[in-house]
Amino acid sequence: MKLNYSILFAAPIFLIMIMDTMFLEMMAPNNEAAQGSYLSILVKLSAMISMGYSLYNIKYMSPFLRVMFVLTLLYVVGMVFESLLKYNTPMIYPHVFQKIFFFFYIYFIYTFYKKNEYLNLQHVVWFILIGFLLNVVLIHPDSLSLSAFTNHERGVYATSIYMLVIPFLYFMSKYLFKGGLFTMIMAFFVLFLIIFFQHRTVWISTAFILSVYILLVNFKSKTKVNFKKLIPLFLVIGLLGIISSAFIFSIHPEIIEKFQESVSDIENYDKQGTGGWRYQQLTSYLPFVQDNFVWGMRFEGFELPIQFYRDDIDQPVFEGGNGHHFHSFYLDVLFYIGFVGLMLFWLVKFYGIGKVFKKKYLNQEQIVLMAFISSGFVFGLSYVLPYFFYAILGLTLAYLDSDDDEQKTFLQDFAKRRNERIASKRLQLKSSKLLVTSSQE
Repeated sequence: MKLNYSILFAAPIFLIMIMDTMFLEMMAPNNEAAQGSYLSILVKLSAMISMGYSLYNIKYMSPFLRVMFVLTLLYVVGMVFESLLKYNTPMIYPHVFQKIFFFFYIYFIYTFYKKNEYLNLQHVVWFILIGFLLNVVLIHPDSLSLSAFTNHERGVYATSIYMLVIPFLYFMSKYLFKGGLFTMIMAFFVLFLIIFFQHRTVWISTAFILSVYILLVNFKSKTKVNFKKLIPLFLVIGLLGIISSAFIFSIHPEIIEKFQESVSDIENYDKQGTGGWRYQQLTSYLPFVQDNFVWGMRFEGFELPIQFYRDDIDQPVFEGGNGHHFHSFYLDVLFYIGFVGLMLFWLVKFYGIGKVFKKKYLNQEQIVLMAFISSGFVFGLSYVLPYFFYAILGLTLAYLDSDDDEQKTFLQDFAKRRNERIASKRLQLKSSKLLVTSSQE
């Protein structure tokens, strides 16, 4: 039996992905303290590896990303000096440093897969899907019941459901381009999971991703896809859905009410549901963001007392002394590391978008990855971007560079110069040995 060793090259991206809650819960079921310890170790380990590996392989980056990496590194160095001057320690609050350390995941994954173009995307897809199913079956089996659905007991975190969008896109894209009953079933199975677990932000993000995906397929795919082939499929699924729902809804009418409630929460985001909660948090911290817009509050932000209070008991929502935990990527980054920090991320993302516009064609994997990372603009409104998002962004940039003739020419020239230097040194060493031998004779 021949083993597929390409899965070994998925290890770096797996290292980032296992920091998601669904994998941490399987490491230490029902033990939040142990999960927190594992996460702390993994964050520190991955941050050191990411910074060190990226710095060592900086020559493999495109010129623009090399500049962005150096600027990010300089921001970290500036924070270290600030910590030394104010607190006599290089990293007084790791919680604050993490806000920018996550950016290094982009460069780590980018440089690794730029050098090693052996990753099979299906390994990532199955890692996510198997991990999710194991988490639900072993850790949250109660979340699969109708009562859990109607009572909004989702069990699984939003970031884990958001990660499921990658397998959904992968299977849907494979079906559109190549067909196949299995890929069709898998695509709608994953979509069912996304809908069932009721994270409205993921619903909106998925709709946004599908819009971007369709645009990319229409304008950037070399192989044209006829989306009409989905019509019979949707008709069959719609018919089965009507028949089954008529039976289920007659027994459980509360399911319809739950969907209506979810839609209402989306429409009235600033007044009800978790959207209203997030809106209150935004208004509580907005003055501090405005006063420190350029560079953020950094360590002073960590020391700031909790500003977000519960109206029912007039107490802070979060425990003090542990920093502030925001439900928005934008608020989180702007509060801690300011507009400068946000641009260190955004410019890298815009670089990827720019490459898409420059390329005449994109392959299937490039379209899938680019469509997914486009949703960061939407998902980041309601949640802090998960660790794996930065890794997927780095992977996307590596895939976009994989057929970049200019970059390949640069790497080939670099390798040629390196080989010439090695050959020259060997020749010099051989000559010196001959001289020594001659002198001895």
